[in-house]
Amino acid sequence: MSLSSADIAHLEAVLAQGKKPKVVFTDAAGQVAGRTGKVVALDPGGVDDFVHVAFGSDELSFSAAELRLPAPGEGARRAPRQRSNEPVAPSGPGLLPDEPAPKTQPAVSERKTVTAPEAPQPAAAEPAAAPKKKAARPRAAAAKHPELSITLTYEDGEWSVAATRGARAVVKGAKVAHSNALAMCQASGSDEVAEVVDEVVEKIRSEAAEEASRLRRQLEEAEARLAELK
Repeated sequence: MSLSSADIAHLEAVLAQGKKPKVVFTDAAGQVAGRTGKVVALDPGGVDDFVHVAFGSDELSFSAAELRLPAPGEGARRAPRQRSNEPVAPSGPGLLPDEPAPKTQPAVSERKTVTAPEAPQPAAAEPAAAPKKKAARPRAAAAKHPELSITLTYEDGEWSVAATRGARAVVKGAKVAHSNALAMCQASGSDEVAEVVDEVVEKIRSEAAEEASRLRRQLEEAEARLAELK
């Protein structure tokens, strides 16, 4: 069970009141599963880890799948254990009457059946050790997201660039001229990138050639009609 859209809306409403709602870490959170924390902020621009949670001395970002709302009564403090009200008998000589010494019982001869001691049972084979759960990778804000990521995209005949800082998007789909996009790809110095870009450029040239051929045919037809009207 994880945070639903309704749960996230509830957290936003509680944060808007200046409060810090409590959440519980799910098994997807790894080594902190079962612990509780307080939501301090929601990052609407985040892609995955957009819920900032404080627990203990840490404050990290988590995804909706790694958190859930606590069940009713979950996390409530237990009542302090009451001490026993039974009086304790005081110790020391002279406070209690001495009990009479037990009377010596006459020895009674009794026949008992002697049984051979049971042979020790072989120890049960220990169950195979369960596979150890992969330790959760320590979360660190600096290691989770790079300081700056820039992505160049070609789609529907146009180049665009996007930039993110940490988990926050700072630029989304800014248009880039074809020549500038090719210069950026060449600046990477990667043979793999150059190979992929060459395929894209060849496709662009093919489409441009078809478009030019179509326009030439239309121009020739228009000129022919114009010549007929002279």
